[in-house]
Amino acid sequence: MKLSDSSLRNIGFSLWLVVVLAICILVFLAPMKRSVVPGYHEAAENWISHESLYFESKHAYFYFPQFALLFVPFHYLPTPYGDILWRLFQSALLVAGIWRMVNLSESTDKGFTFLCVSAIAIAACIGAIRNGQANVLLAALMIHSTASLARSQWWLAAFCMGVALVVKPLALVFILLAIIAYHSTIPRIALIVCIFIVLPFLFADSAYVLSQYGEALRKMLSSSLTTEHRFADINGLLRSLGIGISGLLSQSMRVIAGASIAVLWWISAKRMGEPERSLMLLAFAATYLMLFNPMTESNSYVIVIPSMAYYAVYYLKISRLPVLGWSLVFMGLSIGILPEMLRSWVPNLSLWWKPLMMVLFLAFLVWKVFAVDPSRPNYKYVKTCHGSH
Repeated sequence: MKLSDSSLRNIGFSLWLVVVLAICILVFLAPMKRSVVPGYHEAAENWISHESLYFESKHAYFYFPQFALLFVPFHYLPTPYGDILWRLFQSALLVAGIWRMVNLSESTDKGFTFLCVSAIAIAACIGAIRNGQANVLLAALMIHSTASLARSQWWLAAFCMGVALVVKPLALVFILLAIIAYHSTIPRIALIVCIFIVLPFLFADSAYVLSQYGEALRKMLSSSLTTEHRFADINGLLRSLGIGISGLLSQSMRVIAGASIAVLWWISAKRMGEPERSLMLLAFAATYLMLFNPMTESNSYVIVIPSMAYYAVYYLKISRLPVLGWSLVFMGLSIGILPEMLRSWVPNLSLWWKPLMMVLFLAFLVWKVFAVDPSRPNYKYVKTCHGSH
């Protein structure tokens, strides 16, 4: 008996529900195990007490002051209920974002597509959801921004980007790329960012807020110089090969890579219509963050896996490019499963395997920019940016 598309969609949602509920049970039984949330509680408590958010502790704080303010409602709930609600909140936004992304396509089997994307992506998301990492929320907001840009929902897109910046400064990469093509978002983003800058002054005295902004800036600058071999960025791959790059050379490499990806994105924005354009924005921003953020952790790949899974299913459904589709499926599943499966035999596998897969994904994106995609027989170049009219 053939299942209806709505039934396949419901199976996709059920898959996420089972995984997230299982994680919530684990959190209920052992709230402190495999969790970064105690660091968020510490930051929220420090904000309430008007103490430094950035003092040296075992819970390093790499966020803007607004994130501590955002987490305060969860902090006030008793343990472990606040921690569980935080994970439910992030996960719900992520799954809703993936569903919105799938709905950008014109296909009539969106339920099937959602189920397949979920099946590919979910393994790479489990670790971040289990740990309660803010990367889950960042990934969700980037996807919602993408879907909103594709539909010309400028205010919603700008709001999602603004909140993403509050959640993690890494969102600045997505925002800077977005305004290259989506000019209509520029005044809206500027207004929302200004509101978020002023917001902390409504909850604390100006001297304290200004001191925290200063400490935040110093923290961000110092973190960009990290040389530890425990991150899964391009340096994790290079250091595994015995080619460590640090200091000014590492920073220069990231700047050059950022400029190159900005040019590639600008070219693709000129050549593509929606939703391809916004989906390429998401893919380029996430790929840059995985490869060139010097503090990319293994669980950070929750940010890029929805994009990779989407393209995998997209090309699997096109008979002329099944090899490409299956290659992307392998890349996505291997990011989520392989390092954990082989941890006993290859302890540092995630430090080089995941960035290696991202190098291949970047190569795919470059191909997609310049190739006349055979999956679109009536493909035509679009010479105007969506945000310019």
